Amino acid sequence: MKEIINISGYSIDLERYNNSWEDVRSFVHKMECSGVELLMGGEYDETIPRDLISSVHLPGWLGWIRLWREPETVPAACDPFKQAYYYGAATPEALVRTFCDNLDKAANLGAAYAVFHITHIELDEFFTRNHRYSHHEVLSSAASFLNTVCMNYPGGEPPVTIGFENLWWPGLTFLSQDEVDFFTEQLEFDNWIFVLDTGHMMNAGDIRTEKGGIMYVISALDGLSESTIKRMKAIHFQCSTSGVYQRENFFRKPPSGFSSLSYGDQISLLMPMVSKLDEHRPFSDPWCKKIIEVIKPDYLVHEFTSKSKEEFVGKIKTQKNTLS
Repeated sequence: MKEIINISGYSIDLERYNNSWEDVRSFVHKMECSGVELLMGGEYDETIPRDLISSVHLPGWLGWIRLWREPETVPAACDPFKQAYYYGAATPEALVRTFCDNLDKAANLGAAYAVFHITHIELDEFFTRNHRYSHHEVLSSAASFLNTVCMNYPGGEPPVTIGFENLWWPGLTFLSQDEVDFFTEQLEFDNWIFVLDTGHMMNAGDIRTEKGGIMYVISALDGLSESTIKRMKAIHFQCSTSGVYQRENFFRKPPSGFSSLSYGDQISLLMPMVSKLDEHRPFSDPWCKKIIEVIKPDYLVHEFTSKSKEEFVGKIKTQKNTLS
């Protein structure tokens, strides 16, 4: 099993490493890891060393299913910022081209896999959890989109393995084998894997303690088939016990005036809340090793959010010590 760390290609993240990929390499070695999972963004850098990249995390568009399913409902004069970062493109055809471009970049970097979220959420649904689409509607639309993307490549197979990651909103959650089967049986290509995010799975339950979260994940995995577990080649290893926060801040109407805010202001309001919901903190209970024993992944990603390099170092060391 290879242990890797998460990093983005954005300058705000690279500043921690003096905007030097060689400094990133030194940091990875210091943390006794073998590479990075690169969050790919608009500031894609052609100079990124291929041997440093283990995997790539593709951009996640929270509203892309709507553009694919119901493009007529997406305003033609949509805010360009929202168009690019929420829907992913202006039209379904452009969305396919953008996704292909991202896959090509991941392949050129030599990534073992490229992670993609299979989910959809309208911005007001962050609060209400009264969703526009069901799990099956998101999964069916995602399969249709991905099949269309792969038709652009020889043999109908993507140029890099696509890793489907779970979230706690409608889509892929790994909480139901029936839904996993419903999704995968519609796929017309085979170059894919599953990427289990432990914290995301915890966010789907009312988790209030680390031990409770670990047991919740193990119980969910027990409900999956052997073939599904075998497809889980990578794991985003992080802990999130935000049950109390979720009950206090969600499952209710959005704040007054939320719908009239600009997209940028809505996101500015939501992102601090999401960071409290999806904690991305290290495991400290050795029982977490039971999850790894079940999955036996090829890649373990120490995937944390942090406000400084020092905080990031502390989280990596905490989790690695827990796993030792």
